[in-house]
Formats: sequence, C-alpha cells, structure tokens
Amino acid sequence: MLPTLYLLFAFALAGALVVLLLRPGAARAGVVWGLAAGLPLLAAIAGAFAGQTRAARVLEGYSPAPVSVALVNGVRRTTLTLAPTDVACVERALRLGVRSEVRTTGQPIPLTAQTRVEGTLPPREVVEALTLRGLECPNVRAVPEEE
Repeated sequence: MLPTLYLLFAFALAGALVVLLLRPGAARAGVVWGLAAGLPLLAAIAGAFAGQTRAARVLEGYSPAPVSVALVNGVRRTTLTLAPTDVACVERALRLGVRSEVRTTGQPIPLTAQTRVEGTLPPREVVEALTLRGLECPNVRAVPEEE
C-alpha cells in the first residue's frame, strides 16, 4: 500500500513538472528544480518500501532455528550447529564467492570456493530477504584474498 502511494505521488509530481515545463514562465526555477529533485527521491523510497514488503512476504513462512552443518575443506571436515543468522551468512558468503571464515570457539574455519557444505542451508530468497532486513554476521567475516 505504501509503495503504491509513494509511486502515485511521484507520478503526480512528474505530471506537475511536465505542465510547468510546457508553460515557460509559469513557475520559478527553484520550483521546477525542487520537483525534478524530488522525483528520484520518491522513486527510491517507493522501491525501498516495495523491497521491504517483498522481504516480509518471503519471511512469512520462514521459522529460524539452529542448523547442523558440516563444512568440508579438502580433507578437513568440521561439524557445527549454527544460529539461523550465522547459517544465512555462510550461505551468502559461499554463494557470492567471498573468501571468509567462520569464527568458532576453536580455530576459525575458512570458507573458500572449494568449501562444501553438508546439511541444509536456507534458500537464497530467504537470505536475500534477511539481508534487506539488516542481516548482521558477527561470526562470519571476510578475509583478504591471498596472492
């Protein structure tokens, strides 16, 4: 509802801007500039609200729970029980190919392009929706690429 309202308001401003531009001298430059500057802002706000609405719709059926996964790096296999946010961060790091590491009580576990995951990761759509909602990853951090 809110994205539609902002989008309609943006169209109304665009219409007013067109009318003012077709009738030179009908408005001052500051008014025309203000209308033109407001259009991208309103479009961005409408897009942000639409994204938040989609994220809420995707997360309706998602029930966060700890997940047991095994991270396999070559011959090293580490079984972990991760919090829902941490497993979402692992999925995102692996999908995006970001060299990262999972912080544990022991040694950090590297996440590379060769890392295999045994277990169930949340679907990509859920992770993207969580990212829009402000997913924080205190236990999964990016590390610099090795040269």
